[in-house]
Amino acid sequence: MIAKQSIHNPEIAEILGAFIGDGWIESDKDALYIAGSPTEDKQYYDKHLSELFSKHFDEVKPKAFLYWKVYGIVTYKKKAINKAINLGFQVGPKSSVAKIPDSIIHSRNEEVIKSVLRGIFDSDGSFWCEKTRSKTSNEWLKTHNHHPELRITSCSRTLLEQIQVLLNSLDIKSKIVQKNTKGFKHGRNINDSYALNIRKKEEIKNWFRIIGTNNPRHRTRYEVWKKLGHLPPKTTIKERLDILGCVE
Repeated sequence: MIAKQSIHNPEIAEILGAFIGDGWIESDKDALYIAGSPTEDKQYYDKHLSELFSKHFDEVKPKAFLYWKVYGIVTYKKKAINKAINLGFQVGPKSSVAKIPDSIIHSRNEEVIKSVLRGIFDSDGSFWCEKTRSKTSNEWLKTHNHHPELRITSCSRTLLEQIQVLLNSLDIKSKIVQKNTKGFKHGRNINDSYALNIRKKEEIKNWFRIIGTNNPRHRTRYEVWKKLGHLPPKTTIKERLDILGCVE
């Protein structure tokens, strides 16, 4: 058996992070996918992740996968898939066993650590704002979604614990909570799921300052919150770009 290679390139670490968040390799190792929302994540795949993947693994063009109602990238090239596997990309179903390779957990390369966290967040994290949860006479606080929240959700508690360890090394505080317990919902078996939450404003600002994001979905939400002091709910990426006066 060939020993797994360590990842020393931040760009490859970011691709791995995106794969951990929202990718999979088929059990027969014939295909590798990374995919997300066909609306909110399209620019991320078109202008960033596809270019990184093409640079380091195999030339790909983003596409819609209508059967799954997602948008992203795929490669069927054995050479690219074997390279990914040798770098620690997991094969087969991984939702409850997803993890970051030990070589990154123990890495002294801070850029690699930040990149894998960025990739996970960009593909499978969320940033939004809520109204105040406490009693207040301030009508603005009661009617505007002003309090920021950052979350990464997973069925793998191990993954979230690893993320928390890496965040601690960057002096960013987080909390892990259990969201759902196993049971049947709408006829489907639902696995346990957990969430890594960051709710303190300064910690969220530290995330975007230290780790950052390459996904316009997150960036526009965060920038609108910074500009307005609140984030209007259920906005589209186009609406947020209009608020920011951006053209992408």
